[in-house]
Amino acid sequence: MSAPLTPSYKDCLIKKLLQNEISANELSVLSDMVDAEDLSVILQHIYDLNEKSILEIAALGGVMKIVDEYKNKRRNKAFISKIKAGFRNEGHPNRKIILAEGDSWFNYPIILTDTIDAITMDPDLAVYSLAEGGDWLLNMLTARKYVEELSVLYPDYFLISGGGNDIVGARRLAAIVQPQHDPAQFHKNEWALNLIKQSNKTYVPLHEKDFEEGIGYLSKDFYSLLMFFKLQYTTLIHGILKGSDAGHSKFPGIKIITQGYDFPVPSFNKGFGLTLSRWYIPFIRLFLGHGTWLKTPLQLRGIINAETQRRILYAMIYLFNEMMIDVGRGFNKTTPRVFHIDSRYSVGPLGWTDELHAQPKHFLNTGRVFSYCIHHNHKPHSATYDHVFVVTDILKKI
Repeated sequence: MSAPLTPSYKDCLIKKLLQNEISANELSVLSDMVDAEDLSVILQHIYDLNEKSILEIAALGGVMKIVDEYKNKRRNKAFISKIKAGFRNEGHPNRKIILAEGDSWFNYPIILTDTIDAITMDPDLAVYSLAEGGDWLLNMLTARKYVEELSVLYPDYFLISGGGNDIVGARRLAAIVQPQHDPAQFHKNEWALNLIKQSNKTYVPLHEKDFEEGIGYLSKDFYSLLMFFKLQYTTLIHGILKGSDAGHSKFPGIKIITQGYDFPVPSFNKGFGLTLSRWYIPFIRLFLGHGTWLKTPLQLRGIINAETQRRILYAMIYLFNEMMIDVGRGFNKTTPRVFHIDSRYSVGPLGWTDELHAQPKHFLNTGRVFSYCIHHNHKPHSATYDHVFVVTDILKKI
């Protein structure tokens, strides 16, 4: 009779991640070890669902699928027209080919300007879009549509926005908060503590009262999910920049730009009012179910106070952006090739179309900063700090 198999070191690290007991160094080691099968195992434990069920939840359907496909078809037709007109020409080195994969910050309903719409306004940029509103980061990585397009387009830049729907889709928010205030899970997570210690509070201030209140309601599953995001993004970026063939990438010159979110406000307010310029807000809120992503899940957990709800989202988004910056930092130790667009404080409490999406003028501003990053990231001191382009700061320069 054979002896029982001893769990591998990697299995032990995964177990520690799921229990929110992994050290910062161990998480770094795990980032270099995980493969697609490991990510699937972690995912199923965090969501209490198998991968097939999660992909079914994440899949778009109905009107939203039709709208997203139409918008991408229109964008990509314009992309091909630019290429046919000789866009990719050695005589125009400032022209760049962009491949964009992402969620609704990259593909929002037709009537509104979103981030990619703003980027395409730059005549020196040609954008091919795979983005789908409501898409989960998990779905993007599993479908791997971007892999095929990378090999066809050989883009100069790959843009990615994902993670928000993994947190709030299908009322998932209720599963990663706890009804009683207890900050123990944050203070036991060495990596999360380091994120806050390393954050540049000069350009992205930390409102300590809001943060301390908010983190007290984040459960261990939130930190498991945040660390899972780090593993996912690290795997994705490593595959593009370094490839799987002895560290040789098929795209040696490509650069990657990630995207964070601003602090959303949980609300049932339908937005009816006398401001004609914002006529679309009640229409969008009624159509998309305003309040179902944030407000309702928090109430399901017995978190009723509006200020407490806002602070929970504040803590989540602050940590999410710092996680994205941490991922990029790991790839930029020699040559900077991963950049982050930091939208914190750029929308503000009154700048939202609905619970998750900024009003068009703010998406436009974020898109302008993407464009600025693409044209200026090779210049010294063009970024706000550590190859992070903070929207509120860069807007002062352009």
